[in-house]
Amino acid sequence: MDEQQFIEQLRNGDRVAFNRLVEEHKDAILNVCYGFVKNADEAEDLTQEVFVEVYKTIAKFREHSSLFTWMYRIAVSRSLDALKRKKSVKRTAFFEKRVRSDSADLEMEQKAADIPDPEAALEQKQQRVFINHCLDQLAENQRIAFVLSQQNGISYKEISEIMDKSLSSVESLVHRSKTNLRKIMEESYRDYF
Repeated sequence: MDEQQFIEQLRNGDRVAFNRLVEEHKDAILNVCYGFVKNADEAEDLTQEVFVEVYKTIAKFREHSSLFTWMYRIAVSRSLDALKRKKSVKRTAFFEKRVRSDSADLEMEQKAADIPDPEAALEQKQQRVFINHCLDQLAENQRIAFVLSQQNGISYKEISEIMDKSLSSVESLVHRSKTNLRKIMEESYRDYF
C-alpha cells in the first residue's frame, strides 16, 4: 500500500491503520521527544500527545511533505513547547529538579540493567546531565538540528524538511552547533564539576 492510500485510511478513522502508524513510528517519535526533554516519562507523554494530534488533525494534513516528516515536525514543536514551559520556572529550581529526576532514572536503570559498577554509571549519568545542560545553552535552531542529527540519526535532508530550511542551512546549523557546543562545554566544565 502506498502512503496516499494509508493516509486516506487514517483520514477515514481506520483504527487498524492508526495502530500500525503508532507501532511503526512510536520509537522514533519517542526518541525525538526524549532528545529535547531528557526525561523518559515526559517524552512518553509528549509522544502520546503527538499521536493524539496526528489522529485529530490528519484531515488537515496537506501532504507537502511525507507523513513521517509531518509527525516529526509535530514532535519537535511539542517538545519545544514543553521546554518553554519548563524555562518559565526559575532556572535553578528547574536544574535541581532535573538532577533529582536523573538520579531517580539512574537508580531505575541500575536495577533494570543490573549494573555492576554504580560509580561508573553515576559518572556517565553526570556526564549526560552536563551535556544536556550545555545543549540547553545553544540557540534553538542549532539545538534542534543537533538533536535531530546527532542524537536521532536523522539525515540532513529530512531535517531540512522538518525544520523547513534549506539543506545548506541545516548543514551550517549542525556545524555551528558542534562548534558552539564544544566552546560551551570547555567554558562550563570547571564550573560544573
